[in-house]
Amino acid sequence: MRRGMGRAARAASFGAYRLGAVAALALTLAGCASDTAPILMQAQLRGPSIAFESIDGPPLPIFQKLVADLSAEAEQRQILVVSRAGQPAYRVRGYLAALMSHGKTHIGWVWDVYDAQKHRAFRIAGEEVFSRKSPDAWALFDDPMLSRIARTSMDQIVAFLGAPDTAVAGAAPPALPAAFAQGE
Repeated sequence: MRRGMGRAARAASFGAYRLGAVAALALTLAGCASDTAPILMQAQLRGPSIAFESIDGPPLPIFQKLVADLSAEAEQRQILVVSRAGQPAYRVRGYLAALMSHGKTHIGWVWDVYDAQKHRAFRIAGEEVFSRKSPDAWALFDDPMLSRIARTSMDQIVAFLGAPDTAVAGAAPPALPAAFAQGE
């Protein structure tokens, strides 16, 4: 009769031992790491932080592409985008709509920028107009259009964040795109 563990039990025991050793090593090395990397990363970013609260309107694939484009544009401009669960200086809510009017397709977008007290501080609005029609207006949202919307949006957000009076809310928002304001 054999005493002790079988080969399978020894292998499992050794695997658990290796896993424990790797975990201990990782924790030890983590203790040696400095916390300066996040600080340095934030030091490279400029201006107040922003968080995107929501983007209403588009279907999921368009939403995901727009979020990726906005993130890339913010990173290029060194703007700190934080989680909406955090404490950003400004919160941004977006709205996209597609409307067919007079044989043209109008793609409208609006960004409302709110300060820390949740007062609207700034509004950005834009419109893309196409002479072509589609049974599904969302199908006209292509990568170049979404990139243009993200670039234009971040240009205007950066201009607002860099303005000396960004803490002052209450400036009159720009008018909505014509097709949307008329309710056609």
